[in-house]
Amino acid sequence: MRIEKLAAALLFGAAAAAPARSSAQVRPDTSHAAHAHPPADTAHAAMHPPAPADTTHAAGNAHAGHDMGAMPGMQMPRDTLPTPMQHAGLHDAMSGRRHAGMKHEMLMRQLGGGWQLLGMAQAFAMTTGAAPGDADSPLHETESYLTQPAVMVNVLSPGATLALRTTLNLEALTQPRGEITYGGWGEGFIDRRHPHTFLHEAMVSLNLWNVAGGAFSLSAGKGFAPYGTDDPMSRPVAKYPTNHHLSQILERWTLNGQWLSGPWSVEAGVFGGQEPDGPWDVGNITSFGNSFSGRVTRRFGGTGTTAPWELSASFGSVGESHEGTTERTALYNASIRHSGSHSFGGIYAMAEASVSDPAHGGGFFSVLGETQVRIARHRPYYRVELATRPEYARLGAVGSDAFFRYDHDTEPVGASRWLISSLGYEYDLSGGGVATRPFVEVQRNHVARQRGAVPSVLLEPGDFWAVSAGFRLFFGGGPMRMGSYGALDDMTLMHHPLGGMDSMAGMTDSH
Repeated sequence: MRIEKLAAALLFGAAAAAPARSSAQVRPDTSHAAHAHPPADTAHAAMHPPAPADTTHAAGNAHAGHDMGAMPGMQMPRDTLPTPMQHAGLHDAMSGRRHAGMKHEMLMRQLGGGWQLLGMAQAFAMTTGAAPGDADSPLHETESYLTQPAVMVNVLSPGATLALRTTLNLEALTQPRGEITYGGWGEGFIDRRHPHTFLHEAMVSLNLWNVAGGAFSLSAGKGFAPYGTDDPMSRPVAKYPTNHHLSQILERWTLNGQWLSGPWSVEAGVFGGQEPDGPWDVGNITSFGNSFSGRVTRRFGGTGTTAPWELSASFGSVGESHEGTTERTALYNASIRHSGSHSFGGIYAMAEASVSDPAHGGGFFSVLGETQVRIARHRPYYRVELATRPEYARLGAVGSDAFFRYDHDTEPVGASRWLISSLGYEYDLSGGGVATRPFVEVQRNHVARQRGAVPSVLLEPGDFWAVSAGFRLFFGGGPMRMGSYGALDDMTLMHHPLGGMDSMAGMTDSH
């Protein structure tokens, strides 16, 4: 039955991508045809009728979304980075002219009247074997599932003035019991990562490309509040970090504003603080307006998602109901991020610190660093995290599925402290419309009591090991950054119009 579910979910993702591919304008990556400097970028001329041929991938020019260089129309006279080192900000530095010639084709379809549909999908077929140091522990488990299956679609109006971002997540079908993730918690799951909601994102953005010397966007719907770092789904390590609910505020009904000017961006949002109660829950809209957040980012070497370096700081004030009472928690996050091409290939690296400060009770913290190196087809990666997490009364005994569940409306009974190291290796087996990347990943988890009650079955062995292996499948392109919208959304920026951005030619990096 499990294999049938895996196959069905995989076919669903492929079928979702197929309609756009059948009559799409396929954009093959020929960025490695030559090593000369790229010609002028005319990638977005097709946004204006009459539509000329797409010359995005002329010799040496990078393909959309994987190595855009500076945004078309943006003149950055003080930006001294060579063209091959400017990229779209993807986590793995896959972009760049030195990446072994792999083809990654974004699915793209003209809808008429200048409207466009862009699509991509992904799914990871994975087996995880997990075990504490005590060989007799009932927490020894081995499971196989299709994890992080998602279909992402953007619909853009002429000139990218309007953008609809939709992401459907199928984890409710492929892993309803959650995914073995020691140290993980949230939405009623603990030591298992909860399945995300089917409607992961549904955001509409109004983009104005010339406001006060920059670009302004107003975005509304269900998605990410402007806070913290990228969704872990778009980052190298397959297993989610413990800080997922400290460093992102996701699947909320939110109204966000974004302003981008040169190396700076400012984002602010008003949203509902209540988390979904399950993967099919969209009713948390009733809490809309009781929470807010903001994020300020300074970039170096470029602007928007093209910059190889960025520093960000975020604040959030989240109101969530527990046992009939709304409680408020302050969240803080700061991060530094690099993603760029280098002579040997590429490097992605990110470090962040997150802290929660609830109005009542003790807070939690996380310090995390991760990196991935790309050399030809090889992608080793590593992450280390020191974090505390809440402990809740478990709904069942050790050895039962209910041991990994807790009542989402109750208060924590304690806190545990985790030191988690993840080491992995990924290989670019195939590119093109369906990219296949086999991987293996090893995690060592050390747990200790921070305060209050912590299950003895976690403390006695102290160390938990997990080994995961499988295939990452990408339909229509590699992973893209998730967590921002409008003028800060990769899929929108790949197809913004030259005419709209020409007016931003004065935007410069002043570093």
